Amino acid sequence: MRRIFAAPVFAIVLAGCTPAPIGTPVPSGAPAVLGISAEVTAVVDGDTIDVRTAGGTERVRIIGIDTPEIGRDGTADKCYAQEAREYVYDALYGRTVTLYPDPTQDDVDRYGRLLRHVLVDDRSIAVDALVAGMGYEYTYAAPYGGQDAHKAAQEAAAAAGAGLWSACE
Repeated sequence: MRRIFAAPVFAIVLAGCTPAPIGTPVPSGAPAVLGISAEVTAVVDGDTIDVRTAGGTERVRIIGIDTPEIGRDGTADKCYAQEAREYVYDALYGRTVTLYPDPTQDDVDRYGRLLRHVLVDDRSIAVDALVAGMGYEYTYAAPYGGQDAHKAAQEAAAAAGAGLWSACE
C-alpha cells in the first residue's frame, strides 16, 4: 500500500520579500510552501532519490530535470547516466534535504513517485545538476516554479559544453 506524507503542508504568502536566489523553486512574490525535511537514503539515478521523513520512506522524482536513463534488464546505460547518478549521490546521499511540492504539478507521477523540488543547503539540486551538464530541463505536466532558472542553467551548461553537452552526441 502506498504511503503519503502525513506531515501537514501550509501555504503562506510572503509580503515584501526580496527576490529569491537562483535555484529557489518558488518565484519571488508568489505563494511559498513550507518544505518537509528528509534524509536521502538512496540515489536511484540522476533525477530520482529515496528519502526518509517522519512519515516513512518515499521515492521522489526531482522536478525540473531529466537525466539519462540507467540501463535496466540488460539494456545499456544512456550516455552520461552514471555520471549524473554519481553527481546527485555525491551531493545528496546521507544528507538532509528539503522537499517542496509545487502547486502547478501533480503530487505523484505515473510511477507513484512524489514530484518535489529538492533543496540542499538552500540550493536546488536540479539547478546545480543542470549547470554541471548532468541532464536536461524537463517540464512534467505544466510550467513549474523556478522553471526559468532551470532553463537558464541548461542553456549555460550547453554553451559551456559542460557534462553531457560535450560527452554525448
